Amino acid sequence: MPPVYPPKTDSSGQPTSAATASSGAFGRGPKMLRRIEKTAVRAITGFVNGIEWWQRDPTDVVDRAPYDVVFRNGITSLRRYHCQVQDENFRVGTELVHFEAAHRSLPVLLIPPLMVQPWVFDLAPRRSLVKTLLRLGFDVFLLDFGAPTKADEGLSLDDYVRRWVPQAVDATLETSGKSGLALVGYCMGGLFALMHTAVADDKRVKAIVTIGSPIDAHKMSLLNFFIRHGHSEIEALSKKMGNIPGVVSSTAFRLTNPLKTVTRYSDLFVNLWNDDYVAGFDGVTAWTSHFVDYPGDAFRQLLADFMKDNKLKAGKMAFGDRVADLTKIECPVLAFAGKRDQIVPPDAARELLAVIGSKDKTFREVAGGHMGVMAGRGAPTQVWAVTAQWLTERLG
Repeated sequence: MPPVYPPKTDSSGQPTSAATASSGAFGRGPKMLRRIEKTAVRAITGFVNGIEWWQRDPTDVVDRAPYDVVFRNGITSLRRYHCQVQDENFRVGTELVHFEAAHRSLPVLLIPPLMVQPWVFDLAPRRSLVKTLLRLGFDVFLLDFGAPTKADEGLSLDDYVRRWVPQAVDATLETSGKSGLALVGYCMGGLFALMHTAVADDKRVKAIVTIGSPIDAHKMSLLNFFIRHGHSEIEALSKKMGNIPGVVSSTAFRLTNPLKTVTRYSDLFVNLWNDDYVAGFDGVTAWTSHFVDYPGDAFRQLLADFMKDNKLKAGKMAFGDRVADLTKIECPVLAFAGKRDQIVPPDAARELLAVIGSKDKTFREVAGGHMGVMAGRGAPTQVWAVTAQWLTERLG
């Protein structure tokens, strides 16, 4: 039997470094086991989630907030969402947000862009501006522009700015029983909010929030370069096509970030264990895969007046016999822009501060690209919670 030696000590009787290291290894054992267990659980969860994800339709996670259709005209309709839960201490992302009950039931009308499905505001259980506003006590309405068909090629921006947005405002106020409301629009939806308020000089609009909405079209970098120099060709092509197919818009949208299009599935594989991440991935996939057709005349009007001639910024964009002069807007305005937005760079959105007549105007540059500013991981705290707090302070 080999001899057993006591552990080595120094002159003070303390164990030497070799003995200390051995003891530390035993101390790290439980921590290492927990790490291995966590990795194993994630691997199993990821495997199960991966099978479920492979079998389901991405649209299964979107448009889950219940609503009633309270108004309809042609292809458009107005939704009023059900307020299921009101919570004064509601966690938005990682932050606990507190709102006073006295500020509840304020009508907010959400306006999407033309080519995007209305459920862009309700993408997934934890990526839903609709549910966030409901939980914080707001009376939430949404204008659904519908899906244009070949019979709708003649729709112009005048139909939206002079007819459907005003009708939605009227129906929102009539249904809610209130005398004022807030308009919240994403991308072109924000432009519709501004255009309507300026054209109609509508004082019932008490606040406007725009998210990723361009004002200075000439600062829309590469996109504007192609339009300014290829306007005639694009216009001629659009006349042959009639409505601009949703698949064209979807493809163009993805090409703005081709690297992300390639790497997004590897990111999904790494995060399959995370239910929220997978649901968010499906929501974004549904978003980018289900664009609706863009009415031909409205597209060409936007192309010429807004993109090429920059008339909105100049206060000269006409709708029938009315002009959208943004200096007439006096209500409070909050504008968001994504720092990495390649479609609507911050400089294109920031120009709103220079042209509106409002004294209460705020511009916020937040993390994310054109989609991220609306529904990315940072949107709940950087955009939604800020919007709710800002609306409460102005409308309450």
